Amino acid sequence: MAALRLLDSGLAYRNPKPNIFSRHAFFPSVMERGNGELVVTFDLGAAMEAHDVRSYLCRSTDGGAIWSEPSPIPASPPWERPFTTTCRTTRARDGSLLGLVTFFDRSRAEEGLANPATDGFVRTEFALIRSTDLGRTWKAPIPIRPPLEWAAFESCAPITDLGAGRLLLPTAIWRDWEGNCPFGMKAVAFISEDSGRSWPRWAAVMDGSLEGIAHFEQKQAVLADGRLLALCWAFDTRTGRSLRNRYTFSSDSGETFGSPFESPIHGETCTPLALADNRILCVYRRTDCRGLWAHLARLDGTAWIPIADEPIWGTSSAAYGKRSENTFEQLATLRFGYPSLVRESENLVFGAFWCYEDCVSSIRWFRLRV
Repeated sequence: MAALRLLDSGLAYRNPKPNIFSRHAFFPSVMERGNGELVVTFDLGAAMEAHDVRSYLCRSTDGGAIWSEPSPIPASPPWERPFTTTCRTTRARDGSLLGLVTFFDRSRAEEGLANPATDGFVRTEFALIRSTDLGRTWKAPIPIRPPLEWAAFESCAPITDLGAGRLLLPTAIWRDWEGNCPFGMKAVAFISEDSGRSWPRWAAVMDGSLEGIAHFEQKQAVLADGRLLALCWAFDTRTGRSLRNRYTFSSDSGETFGSPFESPIHGETCTPLALADNRILCVYRRTDCRGLWAHLARLDGTAWIPIADEPIWGTSSAAYGKRSENTFEQLATLRFGYPSLVRESENLVFGAFWCYEDCVSSIRWFRLRV
């Protein structure tokens, strides 16, 4: 039997009437409770950076065959200005859903999320939301005060729950709208010891700012041996090209991270899922060939040992709609990405990602045997 096999795939959400109104879906997070019940949160709007983008939830009670209509996730920022949201959701150790909501300041009516003249970003603020009934109701958002005086951050991954109230918020420091970035563009993690009520400290995860290397889309996973793995998409801002994904480890619950290593993966938006025996399953958008792929590997100490690869979707689809010299303009033309993964059983993994099919961005799910 193959070490990695795609079993089936389908749609969790697609605009039912694309000939009447524009509604595109992006950035899914998937959770499961067992007995075939699955939940996916994602963003919906007229376009990826439209001013009507909000976060929604769909659920399935039959393993993904049928999905409910999207229901809104109630969250508003502590300001009166126009805003959009995105939500990265995970299932916490106590079984509740833990959502990291990002509020984007959309006061500039004719602009997107980024300033093409400076590679800067809009003002962002984070908040935590919780649900104890698998997303049917949500508690009021708890604002997150960052541990550094800054307000331009990446929304790249859900909260990492390490137990005993310790949470990590993976993110990256970005330039502000004017192009300023006194801290340097780097991947970091905010640290909370009280279940998210306060975030007094932060850790540098990967810092290539002096070399012009940005580390995007940080994802974290707790390995079978207890170490924390952080994996990033490395992007050379000088050449506008992606490098191999980089990874690093923490042995002190995210307080400090070691020097990064270069993985054999040529990819972007790579999501790792920890398996038994220090194996990891990664799903990512490849840059050395087309499509969304699954990659199975084993981590022996710091060594990355590949085991198997399997295409999931889009091996005939280009990753970008066009080329651009501007970093954020280039990222805005992406055609698929942001995979999210959850284990259904010892050998089954359920995942979701967004992709354009027939000019409509939808949420597609898949199931893998590992």
